[in-house]
Amino acid sequence: MNLKTLAQYRLVNQQLTSPSLKTAGELVYWMGAMQAQDYAGAKWSVGARLNGITDSGVDEAVVKGEIIRTWALRGTWHWVAPADVHWMVGFVCARIQQKYAKNLRDEGLEKSHIKKANNILVKSLQGGQCLTREELAEQFGKKGIKTSNYGVGHLLLQASMEGLICMGPRKGKQFTHVLLDEWVPETVRTNPAEPLAELAGRYFKSHGPATVRDFMWWAGITLTEARRGVDMVQDKLLSVAVNGETYWHAAELPEPAGKSTVCMLPGFDEFLLGYSDRSVIINQAHAHRLAMTANGQFSATIVAGGQVEGVWKRTLGTAAVKIERDYFEKTSKKLVGAVDKAARAYGKFLGLKPVLG
Repeated sequence: MNLKTLAQYRLVNQQLTSPSLKTAGELVYWMGAMQAQDYAGAKWSVGARLNGITDSGVDEAVVKGEIIRTWALRGTWHWVAPADVHWMVGFVCARIQQKYAKNLRDEGLEKSHIKKANNILVKSLQGGQCLTREELAEQFGKKGIKTSNYGVGHLLLQASMEGLICMGPRKGKQFTHVLLDEWVPETVRTNPAEPLAELAGRYFKSHGPATVRDFMWWAGITLTEARRGVDMVQDKLLSVAVNGETYWHAAELPEPAGKSTVCMLPGFDEFLLGYSDRSVIINQAHAHRLAMTANGQFSATIVAGGQVEGVWKRTLGTAAVKIERDYFEKTSKKLVGAVDKAARAYGKFLGLKPVLG
């Protein structure tokens, strides 16, 4: 196995080719967690892995609570399955709170403010209420918690980490928050005996072949914890050495995707951000093209045969979506034709006519 073949195996395990799952809930559970920082892109991350689902269909899955959007791994927004959200948030809670403790102090927010804010959230959201960030900030202000918009965000993050809230349905274009215990019925929740083992097993099945450091990055844990997680599920995994690195994967490895497999993926997709070492999927001469801005925004990617061959961007209209593609190098007519097909699939997902530029 070489690095390019390894990336082609990832395409299959990530459901980006020959998808075998039927619903958004099944997909998110399989993936363990899917980064959902950019909401529009996160919906396409789901759509690119399921046959027949639409942009509005993913919205519907959110409204029905089939997938949950909350701050999870690494303290960033993720899609998480309802069965997993309580134990997963509980597993990462302490390390994320420690990570952002200074931000709270800089905003003048002490433990007493966090406790008071949590009480306000419970009283404001109980009974199935769905309130926007602005509406919750107003409630904080009425009860004497004066802070910046940034501070409000950190109070909401803290409440998410304590398992109090998650994202609910949107009000127009505004996101809302709901009480997690009301949103996710107790009957669907799971409580694995060994959360670290569960996370490791789920990661290497869906993201493998991958290294221990890849798992460390994805889960936001220490290298020692990552190694322990692999040790706990090693009897269910196999490993392969490529260029001196050890890559772990599920014991049953499917046939790799073909070299002609083409995907158009959003910027924060798991195929890119699910790993610490991105040299597996991109020529390092072009790696700088992945970052759009200095604050960590990533370009949407054109992936062919497991390798990033270019970037793309969209411009939405009322009836059409303009899709502009920028290849890193001169490419073949065959690849351009395959990307055109992928762009049309994206337009169909949105319910808009694709205009290719």
